[in-house]
Amino acid sequence: MAKQKRLKIALIGYGAISQMLFDVFKEKKPPIDIVGVLVREGRVKATQKAVGRKVVAVDSLKALLKLKPDIVVEAASQQAVRDWGETILKKGVDFMVIATGAYGDPKLWKKHRDTATKSGARLRLPAGAIAGLDGLLAMRLGKLEKVKYISIKPPHAWTGTPAETQFDLPSIKVPTVIFKGTPADAGRLYPKNANLAVTVALCGAGLERTEIELVADPTLPAGCNASKLEVVADSGELKLERLGRSMPDNPKTGVLTALTMADDLMKIVRSSDW
Repeated sequence: MAKQKRLKIALIGYGAISQMLFDVFKEKKPPIDIVGVLVREGRVKATQKAVGRKVVAVDSLKALLKLKPDIVVEAASQQAVRDWGETILKKGVDFMVIATGAYGDPKLWKKHRDTATKSGARLRLPAGAIAGLDGLLAMRLGKLEKVKYISIKPPHAWTGTPAETQFDLPSIKVPTVIFKGTPADAGRLYPKNANLAVTVALCGAGLERTEIELVADPTLPAGCNASKLEVVADSGELKLERLGRSMPDNPKTGVLTALTMADDLMKIVRSSDW
């Protein structure tokens, strides 16, 4: 029996998401090897100690690509997508993006798609902390009449965002809409909170026809975030509500974000073309 091929992945960033990916793969033991982690200059030594000898911590994309990963997984920021996405895709290496708010810029989205098409690489957008995107993708084959995404987080999760200057976050006592607008604006103004706004738009009605609301809700259960997806189409309606646990050290990000990334990577090794 032939030995199973193993997927080699490299990570950009070593925060809560990357650490959870390490934990999931350690527990589930899929045929996946994390070969390297790209971190900021000055963080290499501490990261190397944390990840162990089998993983290489580096501070340049060139060094990361020398490890010959099959896929580079962005778990850092929109800026990382802008800085390094095109280079990764040009090399013919698959690129998984979770900070999809960067693609609120249509020119960048087109550039990365065109680069991937030319090189044969795949640009992968995991679902993040939301469900129902499979239904939305199917419904867009017909006529979409309305797509609305609502991200709901406790008031303190919006600290460090424009909402902090517009609202007295600690004093909010009832669910309060802190932003209403386009996916591109949501992703740009709330880069650590609203990447999924752009993901929903790209999977559905597009950046101009998707409604976005961001809500500060002090009534959420402790340690939780929530979201709603509302779709109206000629094929029917979809209404989905999700309540999920946020990262212990990062209330801006849901645990499900890392789990969907892990699941997508595990689907690759289960696919017939791998």
